[in-house]
Amino acid sequence: MKYEAIYAIQTGSREFSVRKMCEAMRLRAENYYRWKRRQIQREEREEKERETVAVIRKVFLENKRLYGYRKIRKSLEKQGILLSEYKIRLLMRKNGLYPVSIRRYRPGRSLSVRVPHSPDELKQEFVSHEPGKILVGDITYIRTNIGWVYLAIVMDLYNREVLGYSVSQHIDSELVKRALGNAIARKGGLQGAVFHSDRGTQYNSESYQRMLRENGIRQSMSRAGCPYDNACSESFFATAKKECIYLKNYATIDEVKADVFEHIELFYNRKRMHSYLGYMSPVEYRLAHSA
Repeated sequence: MKYEAIYAIQTGSREFSVRKMCEAMRLRAENYYRWKRRQIQREEREEKERETVAVIRKVFLENKRLYGYRKIRKSLEKQGILLSEYKIRLLMRKNGLYPVSIRRYRPGRSLSVRVPHSPDELKQEFVSHEPGKILVGDITYIRTNIGWVYLAIVMDLYNREVLGYSVSQHIDSELVKRALGNAIARKGGLQGAVFHSDRGTQYNSESYQRMLRENGIRQSMSRAGCPYDNACSESFFATAKKECIYLKNYATIDEVKADVFEHIELFYNRKRMHSYLGYMSPVEYRLAHSA
């Protein structure tokens, strides 16, 4: 405490010399200067750490408090900043930067439901080596002040990019047809693709199956009551709700559409890193491999 007192007085005022203060406190000036050098080094380390935390916090907040230490490290690498995962994890914990946690989906019990359905062509093999060849889709519910609103998506398993989506107050075949139509328009056609979904009535409807046939797309369906058969769609909705939907209180369907557009088009497809894609965003991965 005596060294700290001398250091504080010397920093704030030059009225008393170090040697006189050390003599008054019965300290050796040499020992004080040795302590001072270590103190300056500590302050420099702390200042550098504050700068590092500021950079980590910026990446963390820009990505909606979503990234853990691995994705933070990859993001910093792209900026030319090299830090170890251990260092980043330590600083994030020390400064309360905890990412949003995603609950795991558990498979439901397989149900014996007698409805027309197409065979499961994926069998939980969610891998595609060519863009636009294996697609998955699903529907989720969004609570609003005007009642339920529904979101349907079409995702390309090649790079986990959402090619098409649709938002509506009606959960009918038109909802999923619009999502598929948007995906077809974006890719300029999906001839020869496989589209995989659950056994929902929207996907079983004659008008939807006719749309698939007219565009040269084969249909594949999950087993009844097993979300793991469509795990990629389930995973997308789980993260979208944690990162976007559950954080808002929607008053109108227009608010939902604006938020879904921002999340899918501006963040998820173009910015959000996926460990499956080597810590690239879906669009970044597609552009890198198309070259």
